[in-house]
Amino acid sequence: MTRLRRPAQNFFSLSVALLAALMWLSAPVRAHAQDAPAPAPASDITTLAADLVRVEGEDILIATGNVEVMTNGARLRASELRYDRAHDLLQITGPITLQDADGTVLLADQAELERDLQNGMIRGARLILNDQLQITGAEMARRQGRYSDLRQVAASSCEICRPGQSPLWEIRAKRVIHDQQEKQIYFYGARFRIKGVPVFYLPTLRVPDGTEDRVSGFLTPSTRTTTELGNGVKIPYYFVLGEHADLKLTPYLADDYTTTLEARYRQAFVNGLITVNGAVSKDSIMPGETRGYLFLDGRFDIPHDFILTFDVETTSDDPYLRDYDYSQKDRLDSAIGVRRIRPDERIDAELVRFQSLRADVDDDDDPRWVGDVRWNTRFQPGGLGGWFDANLVAHMHKRESSENITGRDMAQIRGTLNWARIWTVPGGLRFSAQTRLNADMKRIDDDDRYPSFQTALIPEGALTLALPLSRAGQNGTFYTLEPVAQLAWSAPGKLDSPNDDSTAVALDTGNLLRLNRFPGLDLYEEGTRANLALRWSRVSASGLSIAFTGGRIFWQEDLDQFAEGSGLDGMQSDWLAQVDIDLGGLLSLRNATLMDDTFAPTLSETRLAMSTGSLGLSSSYIWQRADTSSSFDDDVNEIALFADYQLNDTWSAELDLRRDFTAQRTNYAKLGIAYQNECVRVDLSARRSFRATSDVDPSYAYGISVSLPGFGTQETAQRRRRCSK
Repeated sequence: MTRLRRPAQNFFSLSVALLAALMWLSAPVRAHAQDAPAPAPASDITTLAADLVRVEGEDILIATGNVEVMTNGARLRASELRYDRAHDLLQITGPITLQDADGTVLLADQAELERDLQNGMIRGARLILNDQLQITGAEMARRQGRYSDLRQVAASSCEICRPGQSPLWEIRAKRVIHDQQEKQIYFYGARFRIKGVPVFYLPTLRVPDGTEDRVSGFLTPSTRTTTELGNGVKIPYYFVLGEHADLKLTPYLADDYTTTLEARYRQAFVNGLITVNGAVSKDSIMPGETRGYLFLDGRFDIPHDFILTFDVETTSDDPYLRDYDYSQKDRLDSAIGVRRIRPDERIDAELVRFQSLRADVDDDDDPRWVGDVRWNTRFQPGGLGGWFDANLVAHMHKRESSENITGRDMAQIRGTLNWARIWTVPGGLRFSAQTRLNADMKRIDDDDRYPSFQTALIPEGALTLALPLSRAGQNGTFYTLEPVAQLAWSAPGKLDSPNDDSTAVALDTGNLLRLNRFPGLDLYEEGTRANLALRWSRVSASGLSIAFTGGRIFWQEDLDQFAEGSGLDGMQSDWLAQVDIDLGGLLSLRNATLMDDTFAPTLSETRLAMSTGSLGLSSSYIWQRADTSSSFDDDVNEIALFADYQLNDTWSAELDLRRDFTAQRTNYAKLGIAYQNECVRVDLSARRSFRATSDVDPSYAYGISVSLPGFGTQETAQRRRRCSK
């Protein structure tokens, strides 16, 4: 008899005794030199540890007290282990804990296993998959190293706090087979029970075991109720199509009525990937018509460091996406493009086709095809100092209509060479200079008010003077103050062009000191002007920061370049004031306001973001004074809000809201409430929206989804609740 002591008692004695036991355990019954096996790999080596190991006769080894066996990646813990070398059989007395290499845990009372722990009979077995789903059976057989065959089974992932208490949900079955290789669970004679009450019966049931995210099988079903389609249910099924592709098909059936099949296909390649989403429907909203949509997008690496991107977006009719809550887009865009970015160069090219889904927009009057090509590079000259930026931009847009004026098509190429340099002189005064030369060629078709072809060469320049000041305050607070004055000039002689791409122009801190405040190619800002700005900030050691930016623009003469509502019309612009507040990442607030000469607001936009342990909030609010010259007959007064709140360990809620106060109409509202514990997740949602911009009455949709973490899904469950004493 050999006694094995714990390392704290005598490490040398333990090592010698354990080595002798392992040599005896792994020795063949009859060994011959000619058939001696090759050395086993390290992963196949069996190790044994116990408080006491003894040998009876020639074939029996008995280990008792804190027994641990490790072999083939599996780990066994038990009270007693008895190994019969003649029959190559392990008899194990519990409590038993057996953990496989993939993390599957087996608890049992008694077991008879082969030496590799892969096959045998187990009594009082409880199988734990992915640390969530528990499958308990009176006995279990292990076969072929992959099948766990249990009889008289109860399966659940719910915590049971008192003996005899029924779990929230469970599946009772006569037999359950877990295929560890295919990651599937097969139930035979399955009865689904809620709080001990049978709900439905299935002769056979197969579900993924939840240990991997790519296993074929049914996914969590959900229900959806809408005012147009009534009550409906979605039952998705997931197909694994090899290692690099998958397919999800979701039948959607509603009583009032729709027959819809949704699909998602994904495939990964060596140099990229594609994703396809779509659906096809027959419903009561448009009887006798086949409705559907298709969204496809992809990304591929191509030679010479370029990236190819493409997407296709199309739908059978304008309200389809909103009817089925697939998207809230009011305009679809299908595009193909290439891009390359290097340290000193950027190349972009894209062709886009637009499809409007707005009932008040005529597609023939809006550009249907839009193409853009951009090339940018930067380099530093030898003796001049500063840096040069060279840019080449090509743009075209084409309408479906060929009518004069309303069917106007345009194409343009612009080349730009820009030089800039900054000097800092004694005393901290900062002086900068910028010059730019623009060369344009433009073609206009289907609009007889403008020349069909024209060119222009337009120089621009600016001189900027700034005096950044800083001061350290008490407790690590740091202050900065920077007045900035810029004198800018652009030569006259712009292109005689309609304005298709520069209609959305407004004064903000991003363009206060720019040479050209028009965002597109159709228009230039002309004349001489003075751009004035003042920046102030305070940053504390605690992370609180407050910043203010103010400014105004003065033109030498009124050239009537900007619309009234832009804040840039007249001899001087509106006053610009922007405040930024950041509370160390917990809250950030930005308000930008434009004010006229009397300091009455003409536009105000506020953005708020908040993140605490339980609350996440993002919101924006915009108000703009009515301006008939910009088609704003009424004030713009809108808010958008998204918030999610964790009420406690199990309950959470989220709200998505868009409200037009001028029209007194909530354009979109969605409320979601979720309950989750260790064994169930329930999602409830209600949505209010409009199918089209011209709708007077809103549509409503309600949804419910119930998922059982660990049961056919790899969704992470809530931490296990603590049972009250």
